[in-house]
Amino acid sequence: MKETEHPYRGQTPNELPDAVKELFAETGYGCLALESDLGIIHVCHAADQDIASFAEAPLLSQWQLIKMPTAPLLRLEFLILDNPTNPYKFESFLNIAEPDQAAVVDALVRQDHFSLAFFGDELTYQYSKLDAHEAVQRQALAYLMDEAMTYWQALPPNQRDFDFAKAAFMFRFI
Repeated sequence: MKETEHPYRGQTPNELPDAVKELFAETGYGCLALESDLGIIHVCHAADQDIASFAEAPLLSQWQLIKMPTAPLLRLEFLILDNPTNPYKFESFLNIAEPDQAAVVDALVRQDHFSLAFFGDELTYQYSKLDAHEAVQRQALAYLMDEAMTYWQALPPNQRDFDFAKAAFMFRFI
């Protein structure tokens, strides 16, 4: 799916566009940041029984910049503390070299909250959750974005490959 399609523009956040449904059908459970009329929404796909335990659970979020040999990965990790000894983790990776994804990061730098929309096994909407995106996190994100762009521009053009970097990270560390 091309990020420039803005699948939530003019739609309610409790419906997934076909392109997003197809992506989750291919990749399984996960998290994807999408532009909407309500700001950036993190669409989270998980098992119905897991989502049921998220409602009252605290949420922790953390931004990271991972400098892989072929691209920087801007990673957002959400930990849902539904089980303190084994929290549920969602993560989202953004490619700052893609204008549409850089626009998502720019919007998140200004957005004072995280909006998560949870979709279950059949990709049906369960509920949404808001959490603070504190000023210190937004400042760190702006810094990480600048660092990521500097790193990307320093890579030789024939070496740049975000998809390979993400796949290598997932293979090694997840």
